[in-house]
Formats: sequence, structure tokens, C-alpha cells
Amino acid sequence: MEYRYLNQEEAGFLSNIFTTHEYELYFAENDTTEQEWKERYTLFDVEHSYIISKKGMDIGWIMYKINENICELDIIVLLPTERYKGYGKEIFSDLLNRHPKLNAIKLDVQQRNEHAIKFYKKMGFQIIGEEYQPVNGEKIPYYNMLLKL
Repeated sequence: MEYRYLNQEEAGFLSNIFTTHEYELYFAENDTTEQEWKERYTLFDVEHSYIISKKGMDIGWIMYKINENICELDIIVLLPTERYKGYGKEIFSDLLNRHPKLNAIKLDVQQRNEHAIKFYKKMGFQIIGEEYQPVNGEKIPYYNMLLKL
């Protein structure tokens, strides 16, 4: 895997990611333009925000924060054509290798995203709570998940 820091020119790729089924409600409707993604860039301009590539092809995105040896995973997504190839496990392995002092990884996942929940449970995450988060004027149910390391 190769990782490059997200920059404003990645807006087109973000648009491709967020028009996939499970992310269509996350930040925008399906008709969000590349220019609108460029305007939202500051939302994603954090210390650990990377486009993920494999063999020169952009396949996904990861964004997270590290607070006191706990990784707060905001986004991890692969393009639909790149799923079920073992890349998710590889990304988590890379994350742990980059930050060997981590004690835990926390994340929130939409309850309707059954494939992601199944993957996270397979990786050892446990559901520790649930909440409703605002998305486009609606309250969407999420699970809070934790992986203790």
C-alpha cells in the first residue's frame, strides 16, 4: 500500500467515494460537484488524512486522529471494486505499524452499514454504544466501536 497526504486536488476522488451506497448520506447528496468538495477540503485537512493507492491506482481513503495513544478513526473506505481483496486488513496492519504505541482504536459506523460492521467485528472491534448523529438534517443511528490493543 502507498499513502499520500490528502490535498485539495483529491476532490474528484472524494466525490467518487461518497457516491457509493453506504456513504451517500454522509456529507452530501449524490450530485455534489468536485468544486463543492474542494470547498469542503478544510473538513478533511487533518494530520492523518491519506489517499490509499495500490499499484499506482487510488483505491481508498483513511482519516484519523491520535489522542493519548488512542486512534479515533473518522474515515476508512475503499472503492467498491477494491473490497474483499484483503486491503482492509492490510490498512489496519499499516496503521498499527505506523503507530506502535496505540492502546485502542475507536470508530463510529452507521448501523445500516452491515458489511463494515461485520468486517470490524472480524478485526476484533466490539460495539460499546450507539447514538444518533446528524446527517443532512436527519438523525442516523450509529454504533460506537472499540478495538483494544
